[in-house]
Amino acid sequence: MPQFEQKRASDACSAPQERQVCTGRVYAADIPLTYDPAAVRTRPGSYVLQVALVSAVYFGGAKLGLNLAVGHGVITPVWPPTGIAIAALLLLGPRMWPAVAIGALLGNATSGVSFWVAAGIAVGNTLEALVAVYLLRRISFRKSFERVKDVVMFACAGAAASAVAATNGVTVLALADSAAASPYGSRWVLWWLGDAAGALLVAPLILVWATRPPLRIPARRLAEGAVVLAALAGLAGLIFLGGLWRYPYLLFPLLLWAAVRFTQLGAVTANFIVAAFGVAGVISENVPLGGRDETVAVEILQSLLAVTAISLLELGASIAERDAAAGSLRQAAVGLAEAQALAHIGSWEWDIAGDRVTWSNELYRIYDLQPERGELNYEAYLSRIHPADRDRVRSTIEASLADGQAFEMTHRAVLGDGSERIVQGRGRVILDRAGNPVRMVGTSQDITERERVEQVRENILSAVSHELRTPLTAILGFAITLRERWPTLTDEGREQMIDLVANQAARLERLLNDLLDVDRLRHGRMRVEFEHADLAELVHTVVAGRPDGRQIDVQAQSVHASVDPAKFERIVENLIANAERHTPAGSPIEVSVAPDGTGALLRVDDHGPGVPDAEKETIFQAFTRGSDVEVTGVGVGLSLVAQFAALHGGRAWVEDHPGGGASFRVLFPGTAV
Repeated sequence: MPQFEQKRASDACSAPQERQVCTGRVYAADIPLTYDPAAVRTRPGSYVLQVALVSAVYFGGAKLGLNLAVGHGVITPVWPPTGIAIAALLLLGPRMWPAVAIGALLGNATSGVSFWVAAGIAVGNTLEALVAVYLLRRISFRKSFERVKDVVMFACAGAAASAVAATNGVTVLALADSAAASPYGSRWVLWWLGDAAGALLVAPLILVWATRPPLRIPARRLAEGAVVLAALAGLAGLIFLGGLWRYPYLLFPLLLWAAVRFTQLGAVTANFIVAAFGVAGVISENVPLGGRDETVAVEILQSLLAVTAISLLELGASIAERDAAAGSLRQAAVGLAEAQALAHIGSWEWDIAGDRVTWSNELYRIYDLQPERGELNYEAYLSRIHPADRDRVRSTIEASLADGQAFEMTHRAVLGDGSERIVQGRGRVILDRAGNPVRMVGTSQDITERERVEQVRENILSAVSHELRTPLTAILGFAITLRERWPTLTDEGREQMIDLVANQAARLERLLNDLLDVDRLRHGRMRVEFEHADLAELVHTVVAGRPDGRQIDVQAQSVHASVDPAKFERIVENLIANAERHTPAGSPIEVSVAPDGTGALLRVDDHGPGVPDAEKETIFQAFTRGSDVEVTGVGVGLSLVAQFAALHGGRAWVEDHPGGGASFRVLFPGTAV
């Protein structure tokens, strides 16, 4: 996923597939490719230019190797063109082989052999690069050398391809009766070693710098790299040119520094610098390897440098692979944490012998704890369980430990502020070889919202099955009576039944509206339309529209405010209906509205039993009806009052009425005009 590709951690590295990201180390694979192979294929003119450039670079490398004092005609232990050719064909494609052939032909033809001998040798040089590229493509080789597999396979492919060139070249010279081909075996080894060393020292340098140049390395990192390379060059100069050749091991700390800190980019650059100074030291006879034979000395040095190159590349690749694996684990951990946060599921592990409990971050969130609070243990976990559920949880876990079976349970968790969450836990026991429990692992999911939704569903079903059935039954009964007994009923009886049907229909409409409003509020689809209105007139309108039978005293001052009139009327309506249900039939209900600072205060007072202190907040929750079980209702009226008040920026609460009963109040702040 792109978001994982781009993720960076402050103290960690990630390396997914071809893209690697690191803030601690700088990876050669951190930079995107700097060329477009498709674009190269679609521009014929650029192909000719590329062939010319590759041929020129190949020719320059060939002349450098052939003109050294250690060369034997066209056979030399220093042959950079092999690495140049392999890198060119890997980067630009095998169709670049004519550039290798042209460069090899020109390089050999200008070195004292006949044209046909030069052509025969050029064939081997070209086949060498093609064979190497073919073998590397067969194994899905990555040009950034970011895997140990890439390093090993490149070394093997380079050695095999060099054998092709050595066999072809020495054989061509032998057929031409050239003295340079005798003795055949030693000349073959010299040729092979020169080409193999060129492949190992030059090709990785070109490939890494071409595919992953250090364009995004921070300035401080660049400064560090420059200091390391400068120190390495200075020390290599002293060792190979300044007479300190007995202390080559002094180079290894800097070589390791370059490989560890900059992986392949540092490894190939540092190794090439050392190789350049080393060859220069042997040719200038400052490094007495192999006695007086400079060719043997260069062969020995090239072998040592080739081994060093492979070792450094493998070290860099090992570090890259390790950090890639660590990055993958971190990405998996991030993905797991995100999934747990979305699903509200946390994971845990209990080390039974050490009594150490480990929680994921999401589990800390579920229990409202901070991860920094220290180690948890079994008793600390139980202390967060609701006291009424604690013994059941303990017995469930102990039973699982005893029989080794997995378990599942639901319990309440008590948070630091005293609130509760409903948690569903699952776990299983990990046994040792002797069958003894050593660990327990599992998950805990916050199902509070799910339980609330389930409760809402059950309450709605209850309302549909009971509260809706009652008025529907009454309406149906009166309708049947009116239809069957209409001629025998008096006018007064008919009007009475029609009034009863109308009252039950109005009750049914209010209940349906309440349930629909609860659903709209839960899904955030409730619209509020503010307009200037006289709150006293709205109160009188609600009271006047209610059926006769209850004494409702209205003491409303004229307060003009910006409200949603329909929502305000519903608030008044629900508060009056609540008072009617919870007070004796003969007791009055008092409704008042008056200015309150810059807002308005609505009060509905009754003379009933009042509201216990423990229920003064919970009664405003949906489907909560209080402790008076004899009172019917769904329990959404007061919840709508509170939520409608919140839509106006106000709040609803209940106090004890001075004369006995309850005083419900709704404040509309800053709305009076």
